[in-house]
Order: sequence, then structure tokens, then C-alpha cells
Amino acid sequence: TEPIDESSTPACFRAEVCKHKSTEKDGPKMRDAERKCLVPQLVYLSMHGCVSSLRETEPNGSVSDITVGEMKTLLEKYARTIGYSMDDALSMILGISSGKKSMKDFAPDIVSWMSFAVFINAMNLWSNESVIPRTDPSSPSSWEIVDSLVKICIEEHLTDANRILTCPGNKIPLLVQMVTEPISWHLIIIQSCMRVVAPQGKKKKKSGPSLRPNMPQLQGIQRSVQCLIETLRSVQKWLSDQMSLEEQGLDILMSYLQGTGDEGPGQTFRVLEEKPAAHASELGDRIAQSLEAWSSTGVVRRIVGAEHEVLAEFKKMVDSKLKLLMSESASLSSVLH
Repeated sequence: TEPIDESSTPACFRAEVCKHKSTEKDGPKMRDAERKCLVPQLVYLSMHGCVSSLRETEPNGSVSDITVGEMKTLLEKYARTIGYSMDDALSMILGISSGKKSMKDFAPDIVSWMSFAVFINAMNLWSNESVIPRTDPSSPSSWEIVDSLVKICIEEHLTDANRILTCPGNKIPLLVQMVTEPISWHLIIIQSCMRVVAPQGKKKKKSGPSLRPNMPQLQGIQRSVQCLIETLRSVQKWLSDQMSLEEQGLDILMSYLQGTGDEGPGQTFRVLEEKPAAHASELGDRIAQSLEAWSSTGVVRRIVGAEHEVLAEFKKMVDSKLKLLMSESASLSSVLH
């Protein structure tokens, strides 16, 4: 008898199909998880590299080849989780920051791309070889590339601000992620640099030769701090505008939900607002009593109120980061003048 080809059996075929579907479904989630696992290491190495390159004790302000190699390996892995090689990912952020490519090319990983640019800038500060090639003196520095990218991404996201009134919360999660991830990593790197070039309090040296500031780098940091201040102020203003429109948002949502069309959420609301007493026998007493007290206005008011709370918490976060940036800006001014 001929041997049975087990791979052709129905059970094996079903297993292969399930395996394929599982891989297809979990692929993006796995890449996202891998990318998030790389972030703590990238943040740590970015801080360590920037501090080491600025310290007087480091020979020629250099960072060990091991650190540079580890950072490069992590960035290559990070780029692969977005679906690009290191070189192609660099070309992408250069294209977006210069306006040659569309923001749509970043979707749906816009936050990951912003973070990638931040970490590339950090490595570029202390690597012996420029990570981002500058073809001529007028080419943007890595600081300027990050500044441009952050500004473009945030402004693009805030352009259609009024839509939040008819689709509550649709912009908030991504905007929060932009501020709490790439912008936060960038701020941490700036603070790491500032602790070396402008130490405060007990850490400040009382005697001996002072650290000679790297003026081009300090000027790059200063421009970046100013860019972050302007960008976060635009977010702050947008949040304030949204919070001031709470009652208007309620009216707009109610008019949208009270439409007479056969499609959309208005139809569901009309069904729920119908007198449930006539259908009490079908629904049951408990459900019928709950529907008696149901109010579309009350539901919409709770939705808008909850959104207002989220906006208020997010605004506190933005205010806090702005306060830090203003402090760093003052420190930079004292060092540069």
C-alpha cells in the first residue's frame, strides 16, 4: 500500500488554514509588541550616549563602539517592525520632513515613525559617522528633521479640529500618543543633554575648568525646544477651544442623532425612545422599566461630559510638558548668552 500523505488529510489542512489565519491576524500585533519592547532600550541608550558624548571625562566626547553598534542594531530591528529597512526608513523620514512625501505614507504607524526619527537624531548626536547623510551645508540637521516631522504630524492632526464635535474622541487617542511617546522621548533626550551642559543646584561645579559648550549642538537643542514649545502651544489652544465648546458639542450631537433618515445612529435612538410599555410583555419588566427612564439627551450629555474630562486631563499633561520646556529654554538662554 502507498503511504498516506498526512499533509493532505482534512484535519491537517484545517490546522494549516488556522495557522495561516492566526499568523495573518497576529502579525501586526506581534510587530507592535516587538516595537514597544525595543523602546525602553532605545530611550536608555539615547540618554546614555548623549550624556557620554558631552562629558569632559569622555575621550574626545566619544561613545564606545559597543554602544553605537547596539543602538544601530536596535534601530534596524525597529525599522523592520514598521516594514522597512534602515536605509528606506531614513529616506522616508527625510521625504516627509522635507515635504516631498505625504503624511499618508506614514499611516497607520505615524507615532512609530516619529519615535524612529527621535532615536535617529539621538544616535546622530554621538555617532562618529553621520547617520543621516548631509549632501551639503544647507541640508537640514537631524535636530531640524525631527522638529519638522513633529510639527507636520501634529499640525496635520489638528487641521480638522471641528470634527470632534460630531465624532467624539476620534482624534484624542492618537494625539495623546504623539505627546506621550515621541515628543516625550525627544524631551528626555533634550533634558539629558541639558544636565551636562547646564547642571543645576548641587550638581553644578563650584571650581575647576567648566565644560566648553558645543555651540552648534546647543543651538540645535535651542531651536528644537522652541519648536516643541510652539507645537505644544498649538495643542494646548486646540484643547482649550474644544473644552469651551461643550454645550455647542451637545447641541451638534443631538441634531445629528435626531435625524429622520432610515440609516445612522438616529434610527437607533428613535427605537429606544419609543414608549416601551406596549412591548413590555416581549421585553420583560426589568428592561421595560430601564427604558422608561432612558433619555437620549442624558446619554449624549454623559458622552460629552466624559470627553471633557479626558480633554482636561490631557491638557494638564501638555501644560506640564510646556512648563518643563520653558525651564529648559531659560537654561539654554543663560548658557548661550
